[in-house]
Amino acid sequence: MCGIIGVENNKDSSALAYLGLFSLQHRGQESAGIVAYEKGKINYYRRMGMVQNVFTGDTLNKLHGNTAIGHVRYSTAGKSHEQNAQPFFFKCKKGMVSIAHNGNLTNAKELRKNLEKEGAIFQHSSDTEVIVHLIAREKGSFEKAIEKSLKKVEGAYSLLIVYENKLIAVRDPYGFRPLVLGKKNGKTYMIASETPAIEGMGGKYLRDIKPGEMVVVEKGKLKSHQLEQPKKDLKLCVFEQVYFSRPDSIVLGRSVQQARLSMGKYLAEQMKNVKADMVAPVPDSGMFATLGFAQASGIDFQMALVRNHYVGRSFIKPTQKLREEAVKMKLFPVSDTVKGKDIILIDDSIVRGTTSKKLVKILKEAGARKVHMAISSPPIISPCFYGIDTPNRQELIAGHKTIEEIKKYIGVDSLTYLTKENLIKAAGENKYTGFCSACFTGKYPTKIDKKYLGK
Repeated sequence: MCGIIGVENNKDSSALAYLGLFSLQHRGQESAGIVAYEKGKINYYRRMGMVQNVFTGDTLNKLHGNTAIGHVRYSTAGKSHEQNAQPFFFKCKKGMVSIAHNGNLTNAKELRKNLEKEGAIFQHSSDTEVIVHLIAREKGSFEKAIEKSLKKVEGAYSLLIVYENKLIAVRDPYGFRPLVLGKKNGKTYMIASETPAIEGMGGKYLRDIKPGEMVVVEKGKLKSHQLEQPKKDLKLCVFEQVYFSRPDSIVLGRSVQQARLSMGKYLAEQMKNVKADMVAPVPDSGMFATLGFAQASGIDFQMALVRNHYVGRSFIKPTQKLREEAVKMKLFPVSDTVKGKDIILIDDSIVRGTTSKKLVKILKEAGARKVHMAISSPPIISPCFYGIDTPNRQELIAGHKTIEEIKKYIGVDSLTYLTKENLIKAAGENKYTGFCSACFTGKYPTKIDKKYLGK
């Protein structure tokens, strides 16, 4: 999962992109980068680390240009290394090209192998570079080359591309990953992974980039072309609303906060026979589901855990060891609140079980009498191949354990998952759209190589 940002027709494009990346920091904490275009020249800066640590006033002042794209990354394809920090930029026969990508190509390895046989030399291990090699080989205009190239790729992609003085945005026909359009002062177009990034740059959200759509912005003027008709059964990633997206992001015409409140209310219905003194979130990801649960059940909302906000999201750390270290440093019990109490603890998901097991232990050591765990999503039983870092089935605790086994492993008195039906209702599915829930069902909307499914 990554965050991408684009700004066109503004002399302060890099500074605006920098502000926008702050609003997308939750989508990736490994690296950050900005590329700006100025009169045929690419100015860039990319490093490992958080946005505030990567960029300084001096570096931003050197990123001149009226068009800029930015990227924050956590690795899903390609190693966690500075060479894979985006945006990428290349010089090919069509000119200078820069690209930022959110998503995963499910046939990238096959495409890369064929390209290497034809003499292509790759500079990065990320699947994003495959797209640029395909574009460089196509004849015709640059925009036509994009269209032809993307017909060869499968999987999830929300792309931002800078070519000459154009800002180009493309979204795959399933609409797996979000991409939104905004405008500032009537002349500057902005494109981002989520609506808060548009607002953080002082812009106004206009609409979503449609699945299968290519938007080209040049000198403050926008044109749109439908490269491919949206799939009849769209596949927006439902886990965006469960975990990744900010609660103030607008999805399907309403805030993600509203979806998470509904998840909590449905959980309360499923657990109406469970008695407890308090309901508490795993901060911050379980906050709004817990509030919805409390409103529906009448059980007191209390903070059983306090979060150290100077530690990043443990789920998107690149290694298991770092995830475990982050958990120990991030969450601490409020002993006076939990001592002698029966607690319903709500989190958004259980992926590997690492965090849940440690938190239950922490609460019981602090004096909690019982801990009932409620999860505002179904069990994650299958890897995601569309941009979430769950490539190995054996790392998914629900991929090889029953709910009863998971309950015993993490040490809770009861364990309840939100049903898939209730999740989809809470997320707001309607007759115009649908969700990808492959991680909960094992049913993938695109072709997946069988050799990956056993992982």
